[in-house]
Amino acid sequence: MTYTRSGRLRSAAPNFNLGAAWLASANRDPQAAMDQWKAGRLAAIETGEVFNVVRVGDVQTGRAALADLWHADVPVGPVLHNRAEGCIEFLVTIRADTAWDMPQTRLIGRPADGHGPLSVAMPAPGMQRLGGRSWLVLPDGERRPTDPADLAVALRRAGARLRHDHP
Repeated sequence: MTYTRSGRLRSAAPNFNLGAAWLASANRDPQAAMDQWKAGRLAAIETGEVFNVVRVGDVQTGRAALADLWHADVPVGPVLHNRAEGCIEFLVTIRADTAWDMPQTRLIGRPADGHGPLSVAMPAPGMQRLGGRSWLVLPDGERRPTDPADLAVALRRAGARLRHDHP
């Protein structure tokens, strides 16, 4: 299932080709990612230039934050459910003015020491679950990554709501 930014089921089919081209453009060698997907494999997509990834270490919190963003009608970028590692991964915009310090999360971007980019294994847009990973919100070539400040607010609200519901 894919959803609109307001959380409703999407009626029109997303453009998988545009989404794949956009994701692959994050790599120094975009064709390598496309070749991996054509072979039915995950592709290592580099972070730090086109987008960063925030890995939320608790699926329930990640899903609650996603619902919070939709409820607030905040634009939501692509989101992965990584069953293999038990987490939710949000693609977020790169903002130099935002330091990331949220509990139970990890920002995956360009390392501060200047070494090469980090990468995250991703299935092709539209591909069903692969390697324990599936898209909750598909990259469709139109959707921009989530603003990390909006995600931080949603994570705080989701965490507070979950703590209140399950003391």
